[in-house]
Amino acid sequence: MNRIQAKVFFYSQPYYPDMNTTAIIMSDLAEDLAAFGLDVHVICAQPTYLISKKSPKTEQFNGVKIKRVWTFLFNKNRNIGRLFNSASCFLSMLRRLFFGNRNDFLVLNTNPALLPLLGFVANKLKRQKYVVLIHDLWPELPVQVGMISRNGFIYRLIDFVNRLALRNASGIVVLSETMKNMILRKVPEQRKKVHVLPNWADRNRIYPVRKEDNEILKRIGLKDKKVVMYSGNIGRYQPMEVMIQAAGELRNRGDIAFIFAGDGGKKKQIERMAASMRLDNVTFLPFQPLNRLAESLSMADLSLVGIYPENEGVIMPSKLYGLLAVGKPIICVSGPESEVVGILKAADAGIHSSIDDPKELARKIEGILDNEMRADEMGENGRRYFSEHFERKKITRQWKDMLTSI
Repeated sequence: MNRIQAKVFFYSQPYYPDMNTTAIIMSDLAEDLAAFGLDVHVICAQPTYLISKKSPKTEQFNGVKIKRVWTFLFNKNRNIGRLFNSASCFLSMLRRLFFGNRNDFLVLNTNPALLPLLGFVANKLKRQKYVVLIHDLWPELPVQVGMISRNGFIYRLIDFVNRLALRNASGIVVLSETMKNMILRKVPEQRKKVHVLPNWADRNRIYPVRKEDNEILKRIGLKDKKVVMYSGNIGRYQPMEVMIQAAGELRNRGDIAFIFAGDGGKKKQIERMAASMRLDNVTFLPFQPLNRLAESLSMADLSLVGIYPENEGVIMPSKLYGLLAVGKPIICVSGPESEVVGILKAADAGIHSSIDDPKELARKIEGILDNEMRADEMGENGRRYFSEHFERKKITRQWKDMLTSI
């Protein structure tokens, strides 16, 4: 087996036992690379997603050595809390960097946003090699929701710092072709070092659960309904309003129920919207624990995923892979040229609906739910496409090959 002789250090604010997507992906990746024979270490923060108690400052779990640095632990759904958490995490990780060996190989996540700067510092001080993993493209992400101005000082500062980090990286990993194109506009000289490696789902963790065996559906009293579900981050980057309005269009369909499972900065707004419309066909659920994720995602007879057109290439909805894995049809609420729509077309696993037409979305929901044979066919197609393209070990082996080559 090929080995990387140096230690591989992952730097990421969220990690096990956190329960958000980034933490799960980073944990899967680190553990698989350790199983493939690499000496893997993780520098991370204390958990803040669905975990109320602190984890040990140092521990070894599933072959990975974990070091948790000090950070503030304010409410992550408030901008000021997220800012203080991220800033303290960056400073703690910067301090930890100086204790590393020059032969250590670094993999730096974009959570927090300026974390790739650590690679630039390590490279200039110790000639260390590093890879930048771009889950979210900064500073474009906060621009899209009006948190900062594209012409402002903060944008220019973050953009300058990230370009420095990208220019000096030994590798850049992005989640989609659209994201790759955006990166190459910033650092065209790095074309040969940009790798498109999507996120994934684990077939042993996420799989179809029959409706009659689904305890969550039984508990909330919806096992006899046709369920339309959105699951994941209910945040600023998803077109949630049109989904709620579509539920309003279908309020007279007593056989159809909507579930919104998750949390995020827009959840209270969406809850108020549903309440003001007096929608008794909408149920809100919290994030479900990882060991219930197959059951949770399988509640849907039809899944919704969404991305604003201006966020194409800035983020990639990683929930897509879990939705494909449970074998249910999908509607993507987005622009027609979305990369997610392209995947659904290639898989024949779902369709597109616009971000601002709830009547269209309602009509398409009915079209799928009322044609059970076609819905089953799309679900089976999606499950097959997932197994061929987005299964965990397929992608993490590509990671291992990429790191070994560097």
